[in-house]
Amino acid sequence: MTFITMRMPPRVREWWLVGALAGITYGLLLFQVSLDLPAGAPLTGRIAYQPLWKAAMALLLARAAWFHQPKQERRWLVTALLFSALGDLLLALPGLRISFLGGLGAFLLAHMAYMRIFIPLIEDLRPHRLVGCGIVLGAAGAMLGRFWPNLGELRVAVSAYIVIVAIMACSALMARLPTPLAAIGALFFVASDAMIGMAKFLSPFDTYQLGIWWTYAIAQVLLVAGLVSGPRERSVCSECGEQR
Repeated sequence: MTFITMRMPPRVREWWLVGALAGITYGLLLFQVSLDLPAGAPLTGRIAYQPLWKAAMALLLARAAWFHQPKQERRWLVTALLFSALGDLLLALPGLRISFLGGLGAFLLAHMAYMRIFIPLIEDLRPHRLVGCGIVLGAAGAMLGRFWPNLGELRVAVSAYIVIVAIMACSALMARLPTPLAAIGALFFVASDAMIGMAKFLSPFDTYQLGIWWTYAIAQVLLVAGLVSGPRERSVCSECGEQR
């Protein structure tokens, strides 16, 4: 943790730590609830103000991102985290008719915002990064093929989501950044989304809800850390006159 935070600007570090703590706290609350329930029992609706608890991490990380430079990245990073918070909120309200589709849409936009950050940074084409991207694409295709018979009316939406997640992860893997934290975070995001798909379209497995949260929380914390940690070379946009 010290290795990560020492590379962050002070204001970013303060809020990033609070956001990480919020993610850990919610994960521990879920774990505590799971101890009192049968294996595989739904954990949603078991915690007071659970939607707010669940969205707190992304909102606090968005506050940390608010102090990030350059401005162009800051806009998209805050956008990604705000859409993530919206997705968390909707998925924590399964009674809503739009809970799953709304959450899926919110996270789709979050992934696209992350893509907007990573794609201009694609410069790291070392073999292990390319192999990692190939593995992600292969896994995405395998997941889609496995889910396909059970998708029904969600085939288009889920297919689009899997494609975007794979592109986001590949762009993070090939982005040139000071540390590999963002690339690792993107892979955790893929793992979390894969577990959601398995639970939704295959057969739920014991404790998957805990696995989904912890991989997701690690993903967001590392993605933000990887982007806000510096120093990093910045190019000047000739058209907009600001640093990127």
